[in-house]
Amino acid sequence: MFPDFLCIGAQKAGTTWLDRNLRAHPQVWLPPLKELHYFDVRMGDPRHVIPFLMQKVFGDRPEDVRWRGQVRARARRHRRNFRLQNVLWDINYYFRPPSDGWYASLFEPGRTKITGDITPGYAILRPYMISRVHRLMPEAKIIYMMRNPIERAWSHAMMSFDKGERGRTEPGRDEDVLAEFRRRDSRLQTDYLGVLENWGEYYPPERTFVGFLEDVHFHPERLMREVYAFLGVDPDAGYGVRKEKIHTRSSEAMPTRMAVHLAKTYRGLIERLDERFGGYASFWRYCAERLIESPPEGETITYPLYESVLWEEWPGKNAFQSGTLSGVSRQRHG
Repeated sequence: MFPDFLCIGAQKAGTTWLDRNLRAHPQVWLPPLKELHYFDVRMGDPRHVIPFLMQKVFGDRPEDVRWRGQVRARARRHRRNFRLQNVLWDINYYFRPPSDGWYASLFEPGRTKITGDITPGYAILRPYMISRVHRLMPEAKIIYMMRNPIERAWSHAMMSFDKGERGRTEPGRDEDVLAEFRRRDSRLQTDYLGVLENWGEYYPPERTFVGFLEDVHFHPERLMREVYAFLGVDPDAGYGVRKEKIHTRSSEAMPTRMAVHLAKTYRGLIERLDERFGGYASFWRYCAERLIESPPEGETITYPLYESVLWEEWPGKNAFQSGTLSGVSRQRHG
């Protein structure tokens, strides 16, 4: 059985928070591991068991190194909290070569519930791969979370340093940070309209839910009720909705000069998002214009921006917006 829904991103836009909350619902089943990466990574693996295991155990591709690290981490977790069903699932996921049938088998434990795959990397799949997803799951529902592009690009860059990618664990020179901003995957993950256009070729607006990170912060219970209703499960929000932030850095500020740079980089996109959605996108536009034209004094600005003085200045705050794509497009709040 294939999953009933996919959460395709965006990366650094609240998908881990969503994952934690969906797991608490008794009518929803998610795999033990968030981010299965079948369509964006695993499809490149060998399709026969011996070459597959040889590649994973001895290969030097980044995905092979990640595989070995994940296997060790999962083994430690099983030693601390042994559950036979999860061990069997891990054996299936990590030690069988990928195929469409293999992917479907990952969701068999949830056969009596609504199942989903939350993998933000799917947002930037090429159209031919989205077409393949649709052939396998034509009735699937799509969830897409968005946040201020300025914040998303900054968070994406900091994640790279936190993970020690390319041998660095902290940003050094400004050029190191700017290089992260220029990375192709960061730019693509921030191109929300391009993502919606690509996926919209196969999944209609009424089957696509668009969530805003501001609603995670200001209206978490209402956001989860809307997601539950979209998925067709009991929309009662009494399932222990988590409100705390997940995957936050110790520093809750970004350099003002970097915020200004990102505002200039994404101003055009933000203007188009405002024209499409209004609401929180209007706040994103206000942030970009304010940062470019009259940046706040000081070397840093509070991050995320909805906790900064810019939010206090904006007149449209606290207007809930998340919902189906057909419902949130061209809305205006405040």
